[in-house]
Parts: sequence; structure tokens; C-alpha cells
Amino acid sequence: MRRKKKYHLHLFILLSILLIALVISALYLRPYLLQPRMFRVHTCTCDFCKDAAAPISSSELLDDLNDVQLEHAQIGGLKQTFDTDSDFLKSVDMLVKKDILVHLVDCKFFHVDDLRHSHPYLVPEAVNLLKDIGVEFQKKLKEKGLKDYRFVITSVLRTDESQHKLGRHNGNASNNSAHRYGTTFDITYNKFMDGDTVAYPSKVPHIFAETLIDMRKQCRFLIKKEHHQSCYHITVAICKESLTNRAEQ
Repeated sequence: MRRKKKYHLHLFILLSILLIALVISALYLRPYLLQPRMFRVHTCTCDFCKDAAAPISSSELLDDLNDVQLEHAQIGGLKQTFDTDSDFLKSVDMLVKKDILVHLVDCKFFHVDDLRHSHPYLVPEAVNLLKDIGVEFQKKLKEKGLKDYRFVITSVLRTDESQHKLGRHNGNASNNSAHRYGTTFDITYNKFMDGDTVAYPSKVPHIFAETLIDMRKQCRFLIKKEHHQSCYHITVAICKESLTNRAEQ
């Protein structure tokens, strides 16, 4: 009888310890589990001005040449670009499964616009960059006593086919575009999202530009302000460490 009671006591203690461990684990993992799947990727913390995979220097200008952006895209992006939209769609599930590309969806930081000539996929480092831009942007908005506006992404990954179609309407669209490598995206600078409503707040574009200038000083990306398309054309800067981690996977 005593042995039975002792056994039950030990079992109760063991189950209590397991329950406490589960509660602690849930509390610890909760922030990670609640964030969108697209943000659950490795974030490199290198000094981008020194350790980027391609040369980049700190700058306050939003005028990086397309050739320089292309160099970064070719080094840090897809090794094989796609000729047609159908070729891409056949391969995209495998690329996502292997964490080569991440599916981009709306979140508290940004809205993905109706994409006519591109696909909502980027390399993980570019998705993390979008999150970081959103965090810094909303931090500045809060400091100014403004709402948490979201920025709007207007173009992402393109195939040769979609690039060619776009070229008929957009004179800035080069056939050899950085958008083909999954490292590059466009963000409009003349409209934002107030909740689920498109908004054109007068003060916000300047605050968004300040955010981008601050991050360009840190060499987080290459950027070109395209006045004809009313957007910022941005290519992520990727650390050598991130490329090394990819090779080891």
C-alpha cells in the first residue's frame, strides 16, 4: 500500500514538472510561433558595410545604379532565373520547401499590392529586410504621434516573360533586371495603408524616406528612387555569413 502511494506521489511530481516545463516552453516560444511564417528565418547581424557579399558603402543618397543592384542580386539571389511564369509556378513550391524563397503575404508592416507582372516571393534575407523597414518606419511614426501606417509593395520577383510584358508599359524596366533574382522589390512612396484602407497622408512619405535613408547609411540595401513609377526600387544587401549558411544547408 505504501509503495502504491509512493508511486502515485512520484507520478504526480513528474507530471507536475512536465506541465510546468510545457507552460514555460509555450511562453518562451509564443512570440516566435505567433509571428508570420515568412519571418521565421535566420537574421544576419553582420556589419553590412564591411561584410556584405558584394561591395557597398554607406550613403545618404537614394540613387544606387541599377548595375550595382544587379551585381548584388546575382550574388545573393536565385542561381537560376525563370524564362516563363509557368516554369516558375512549377518550381515555386519546391523552392519554398527548401527555404530558397519565402512567400510574401500581408502583415502588420506592409501590404502586398495587386501584382500584375511579378510574383510575391523573395529570398529570406529580403523578407527580413522588409520586416526591419516596417519596424523602423512604425517606430518613427510613433515618435511623431502618427498611426501605424503600412507601406505598399508594388513589384517583387519577375520571370523573363513578366519582365518583357512590363517593358511594354514601363520604360524603366530593363530586360536584365534585379527583380529576376528574388532579392529586389518596389515600394510605392505616394500611398500607404491605414488599416485596410488606401491612404495618402501628407507627412508620412517624408517619414518613410527618413527611414530608408537611415537604413541605407547602415548598408542594408541598394535603392533607387524611380520618379516615373513613383516607387523605391530596392535590392537587399546580403552578408557573406548568410551565403555561407546557405551552402552548409
